[in-house]
Amino acid sequence: MYRCTECNTEYETCPQYCECGNDTFEEIIEEEYEQEYERPIAPAPKKRLTQQEREELARQEREKKMSLIVISIVAVLLCVVIFVLPPHKKAKMEKVKTKVAQNQKKLPDVTSYWDNALPSTYRKTSDPIANLPLLNARFSSISPVLREYLVYVGGEFNRKWDTTIINGDGECKVEFTINKEGNLNSKKIVKTSNNESLDNSVLLVLSKLNSFDVPPDDYKGERVYITFKVDKDGSSHVVYPMK
Repeated sequence: MYRCTECNTEYETCPQYCECGNDTFEEIIEEEYEQEYERPIAPAPKKRLTQQEREELARQEREKKMSLIVISIVAVLLCVVIFVLPPHKKAKMEKVKTKVAQNQKKLPDVTSYWDNALPSTYRKTSDPIANLPLLNARFSSISPVLREYLVYVGGEFNRKWDTTIINGDGECKVEFTINKEGNLNSKKIVKTSNNESLDNSVLLVLSKLNSFDVPPDDYKGERVYITFKVDKDGSSHVVYPMK
């Protein structure tokens, strides 16, 4: 910068003449200031760690990494369960739960499970098998083959009979017939035990057994009685009464 010595007008470059006609100028020298900076504080020297301290730090780092890995795995599994499982499978699971709940119903009253649950004396005259011969009445004259078959049938009843649900004792008598294909037909409770748990156990075994091996030729489709018996000492038997 230049300043006129006469009128003090300032110019960036030195002209030959000032507006006032003066040709003498003085140079303006700007003052420079040194910018001061704060001197950085030197960091404190690091403490030298012992071998035990280095091992402890390494162990802590490993534990942190393992925790992060476990958290990541759990998060991924939750995402799979929530987002990947197809909606139709979720609905299917709900249907299965509903079906299980519906099946957990108490058995119907034993006296109403079949129409003719009363002893044979009081049966309806329209009962189609009421006039069939009773096989139990001729046990003494049946063939060894038919006897062996009846033992097999009684064993199947006994094998399917769940006595663990029975409280107390009693006898429940059942009547049935078997057709030529071995299917169990016309099953009826003809004498209840007055012990609900025992009668219910018999209903269960009758619902589980639907067929046997084909009967021998000398079985003519007669009615058969079989008794489910529990003694006072808790022992159970499946027997054929004589009548």
